[in-house]
Amino acid sequence: MDHNHGAMQSTPWNMNLDYAIDWSVALGVPVVLLSVRHLVLSISRAIEGRKQRGQGHAPLATVDSTEAETDDLGVDIPTRLSKSPSGTTTARWSYTRIENWITNKASATLYLGSVVHLVAGATLLAFIFLSILAVLLTSDVNLKLNSNRAGYLGLACIPFLFAFTGKNSIVTLMTGISHHRVNQVHRFLGVSLFVLISVHMGCMMKSWWPWKSLLAQQLATPKVQYGLATYATLCLLVVTAAWPVRRFAYEAFVVSHSLFLVFLVLVGLHTPYAMRFTVAGIFFYVINVLTGWCVKSKLALAQATVFQDRLTRLRMDRSVAHAPGQHIYVCVPSMSLIQWHPFTISSSDQTSVTVHARAVGGFTKKLCRWPENTQRRVILAGPYGESVQVGRGSDIQKVVFVAAGSGLAYVVPILMDLLQARRQFKAHCGHVEIVWCVRDPDEVQWFQEELEMALDAAQGYLDMMEKEKEETGLISPDGPETQLRLKVHYTRLSFENQESLVVPAPIHQQQGSSTSTSATATSTTEEARKMLNNMPFAGDDRVEWVQSRLDVAQYVRGQIEEIESDHTVDIVGCGPASMLAQLHNVVAAKESLTGCRVNLHTERFYV
Repeated sequence: MDHNHGAMQSTPWNMNLDYAIDWSVALGVPVVLLSVRHLVLSISRAIEGRKQRGQGHAPLATVDSTEAETDDLGVDIPTRLSKSPSGTTTARWSYTRIENWITNKASATLYLGSVVHLVAGATLLAFIFLSILAVLLTSDVNLKLNSNRAGYLGLACIPFLFAFTGKNSIVTLMTGISHHRVNQVHRFLGVSLFVLISVHMGCMMKSWWPWKSLLAQQLATPKVQYGLATYATLCLLVVTAAWPVRRFAYEAFVVSHSLFLVFLVLVGLHTPYAMRFTVAGIFFYVINVLTGWCVKSKLALAQATVFQDRLTRLRMDRSVAHAPGQHIYVCVPSMSLIQWHPFTISSSDQTSVTVHARAVGGFTKKLCRWPENTQRRVILAGPYGESVQVGRGSDIQKVVFVAAGSGLAYVVPILMDLLQARRQFKAHCGHVEIVWCVRDPDEVQWFQEELEMALDAAQGYLDMMEKEKEETGLISPDGPETQLRLKVHYTRLSFENQESLVVPAPIHQQQGSSTSTSATATSTTEEARKMLNNMPFAGDDRVEWVQSRLDVAQYVRGQIEEIESDHTVDIVGCGPASMLAQLHNVVAAKESLTGCRVNLHTERFYV
């Protein structure tokens, strides 16, 4: 990359290497710090888990002698139970409390559309790193005379670009960051590399352009020809990695991305200084491949159930050890050998795997054409992602689930895990509320089986506690008993031969809501009422139907304001980017070190 385009292949020290090393340090320090944090937290959780297993979980908590009353016969009657040893209350100024506060504040989102939404924390980090890069690029240099500065900084991006590659990245293993976040860093580095190489080539060409003979002479040298071929390959990689290509022509994206091997060869032929960076990049890529071997792929037979040609439920007859909130990659070879699509695992048991796929793109629309009662072979890879557990702390006052459409697939296993933990006296939350937003009430059929299981599990726990109180005369563990409430918001009702209509709420809506029709009600409205009252959970007082669009911000704000300052609320949300932006913004605004703690877990899906 020097202006001397001779044939000398030795690589004496170059002043630009100092700046490349500085850029490498700036990129590497956060990885080291996050790795240390992940290690410390993992050790802390392991020690805490061992302590809890050693202490056990008694069905009924012990009673402080100072708070026991005595009846006329001298028998102690428990009036208040001490907190279960499994619950842990986070100190207001502890590290985890402060980190949670920073995370919630940084999650504030400026939503500019389904493609562009700026998260405060990510945007701030990008600005910091771009500022560092700008300083290194322009310090003590005239790019017209030394465009190699941009080239060396671009070379320094290569090792990290490959280290942050793939869903089995070594960075994910070291830091605990999800591969979705790692992929965002990968894209940031890719764009940075493209801009730096563009500056390098643009400044070089501009310095040659006024002298046509010099330009022709330089373009005839192998070094420049390899450089132009490198840049053309990089441009192709960037263009085919754009969102529209990944969204609508995924195969083209996958195939074109294999050109990274051509890019590495060409940049090595362009300058011998690239070898140290490309070798490091290949090393990290190989490490990622080896890490991927730890996540075994499994063959399974899948059977599909299609709901209204809008959602497909796939049930695979293969056990995969997974935790609530995790997802799995599914490949259907009969449809495509190179397409792997992530789906949230919506089943709570470990004997099989169930996923729900909303028909939004080419692959998921093909799933809706899956023949009935037909099994197909699929390949599963995973699971991926961190597990989500809610309601575990002794200061938890409420757990709130907010989902839209097929986003309930993310909520269901977390909910079932909470109910199971509550039954085993490992969770302390008393009130659980689910708010599900759907377009048509018939979409409830998508998760009818799962919701019935959850409602029955909650009711079964209440029945068990009532029986224990009758047999022992003791009161239940500290806090209210688990009560599960489901609220369904819908905005329209679809008919087979008519357009979707906005109709009154069903007659089994919450008491006090208006269910009468006006004097001008049409026969279509009456038909709508009959359809609604034939829907799942009709007459179930644990399920409330609301004919309106949910105001996510107002609802979540109200839930947080109900929590006492020394208690915690767990909020789980899954839906489109617009809904999650409202959710994050409310939590960011209401989160306070002097108020209640908000534990927020979100997952995004495409509508």
